[in-house]
Amino acid sequence: MSYKRLRRSSYPRPRRRSRGLFWTLLSLLTIGLTAALVGAGGRRREIFADFEPERARADEPEPVPEDATPEVEGETLWLAGPAGNLYVRDGGAEEHPEALPVLFLHSLAGNGGQWALQLDHVRRHRRAMALDFRGHGESDPAEDGDYSVAGLAGDVAAVADQLGLRRFLLAGHSLGSAVAIEYAGRHPERVAGLLLVDPNGDGSRVPEAEFAPFLESLRSDPLAELESYFRQLVVGGDPDAAGWVLEDLRLTHEDAVVKAVEGSLRYQPLPALERYQGPKLSIISDMNRLPYSLHNLLPDLPVHLMTGTGHWVMMDRPEVFNRLLDEFVEEVEARG
Repeated sequence: MSYKRLRRSSYPRPRRRSRGLFWTLLSLLTIGLTAALVGAGGRRREIFADFEPERARADEPEPVPEDATPEVEGETLWLAGPAGNLYVRDGGAEEHPEALPVLFLHSLAGNGGQWALQLDHVRRHRRAMALDFRGHGESDPAEDGDYSVAGLAGDVAAVADQLGLRRFLLAGHSLGSAVAIEYAGRHPERVAGLLLVDPNGDGSRVPEAEFAPFLESLRSDPLAELESYFRQLVVGGDPDAAGWVLEDLRLTHEDAVVKAVEGSLRYQPLPALERYQGPKLSIISDMNRLPYSLHNLLPDLPVHLMTGTGHWVMMDRPEVFNRLLDEFVEEVEARG
């Protein structure tokens, strides 16, 4: 199924709100670490040319065949979060009470609906959930103004507790990968496996001289910069998915975007990953080829390179992504 064929009635889009200042830095590493790659095309090509991850597997599996298992309808919930109400998509708990559940975390300026094709796929065999972070999609803006990675991890903790998730697989895309890492470092006993999809690297290693001019230009003309930036990130992907992503950009609270970017620039993922010793897998796009990319900072991180996509790999090639997801879930369950 493609995003063009996806039944929107099953995954209602968040209500469009009036927005003022906002801009998005979906992944510090996929955009080339701010101004270094946005404003220096020659340098970008040089960095990408030097990238040859020995651990990256590019032998993609065959697309997942049509599953004859009946589709499981989901439901939407409002749960109390530490900084406001959180919007959650849930389904499959009653049908598969013994199977390992999966919780999906979206990227900056996205929402849980961007995992729609994964939710449909996974719920045929296990429970699958996706939340909207505070200030994203249908969730409330943060009452305390906290959009740090640690604050967003608090949203995950609130959802996991209220949904009774004792042990589950956690999947995060871009900014959501940093949040997944932070939660796993705090609660390693509850995370059975960690799937990092085109993840952020260590933003604290980016020299301030590189990102400061970029931040200034985005704040001076956020909508123009945002539109241009996202159109670069969706190049090479599915056009219907790209339209979905570009529409979702305008559903994010302005404070959430600015403060989440600031928090991601300060976040250091390696300490949390040292505390989490469970199974991990990173699925990356061709754009994730920078010195501060997570797989370059963590030598033992298993990596799978997906080609022919933009930044939203799970939306651009869902059949291939879902097979990789299935394989990882099977590996995690085999470990017990």
